[in-house]
Amino acid sequence: MKDRIQTTDATIRQAIRSRLAASHAGEDAVIVDELKVSLGSGRLDVAVINGRIDGYEIKSDRDTLDRLTRQSVMFGAVADRMTLVVGQRHLQRSLGMVPDWWSVLLSTTARDGSIRFKTIKRGRLNRSQDKIALIETLERDEIVAILAWANLDRGFQSANYKVLADRAAASMSRDQIALSVKKMLKIRSRLAFDFGDLAFGRSVIDCAVPSS
Repeated sequence: MKDRIQTTDATIRQAIRSRLAASHAGEDAVIVDELKVSLGSGRLDVAVINGRIDGYEIKSDRDTLDRLTRQSVMFGAVADRMTLVVGQRHLQRSLGMVPDWWSVLLSTTARDGSIRFKTIKRGRLNRSQDKIALIETLERDEIVAILAWANLDRGFQSANYKVLADRAAASMSRDQIALSVKKMLKIRSRLAFDFGDLAFGRSVIDCAVPSS
């Protein structure tokens, strides 16, 4: 135990992004860091956005679990699937802190410094996304755009954020909102990928683009 090398957020993040990029290569999917939820009060460490929002929350050996319960509620309102990527130090305690539908992936550091993953628990699809929570992953102009796609924007183009969010939630089904949000997040991500936009910095992986 004394010889075990502690995992860090940075090493896990790099390894999980590489793993996801390989598994989604060639797909219509984007991988982003720090996806804002709840108007920015929470952030998914890593997210894959394709037909679903697959979130990955990292808790390395050097992290704490202080925010995990609150994060599980916020992320559960948005993500279709969630995976906790956890260091050995926090494994046992964290298993009792995340909902049953979450997957749990153990992360350890080998002697050569490489990160290894082991599936501890396989989760399932989340059926409890919330309309407003999904909308709150978007910026104001993005909500106007999804209303326009649904022909619901007339008279609302200059409305404030809350009015726009309420308009979408009242007039669109959860499935319509979820589909529109994923479409918009892909557009935002690919703009960031192409132009280095500050929304996701330069960290976006566009899986549809062959790696160089």
